[in-house]
Amino acid sequence: MWRAGKVSVIDYEKGIVRCTFPDTSEQSGELVVLMGRTTGRTDYSMPELDEVGPCLLDKNGNGFYLGSGYTKAFLKPTEGGKDIEITKFKDGSLVEFNAENSTFRIYSKNKITIEAENKILLKSKLIEVDGPLTAKGIIKSMTDVVAKTVSLIKHVHSGVQGGPSKTGGPE
Repeated sequence: MWRAGKVSVIDYEKGIVRCTFPDTSEQSGELVVLMGRTTGRTDYSMPELDEVGPCLLDKNGNGFYLGSGYTKAFLKPTEGGKDIEITKFKDGSLVEFNAENSTFRIYSKNKITIEAENKILLKSKLIEVDGPLTAKGIIKSMTDVVAKTVSLIKHVHSGVQGGPSKTGGPE
């Protein structure tokens, strides 16, 4: 049997919820939250308190919370649409994939951290940084580095003299 239930208890460790049924005010037993995948690549996304969705129940009131959908009371995010999949968070941060033009967009209200045990490879025909860039540690380049028009490898200095004098700037 299925019933519409409102999430009233969340157990984040077990991945279960309990729902209250508005027509009777009864509370369900433990309901496993339906996730996209649980083997290999896994998904984890628990509902919010008071979220309403269908519950699939056995005769003891246990079963599955199937998720929720968009209604007049719970509008879909405006960013989503045909060929656009998004995950939007409470603070407005989002992850978006546009299948029409094969692009990803990640937006964070704060900071994005990318970590790797071994190395991070950025591979593209062009990598642009729009904003100030700060780096800690050693920066290595297997080829040249050019700032404005001055090559780190091929530049020359003017005013070269022997002894303790200083040279001019790089050209």
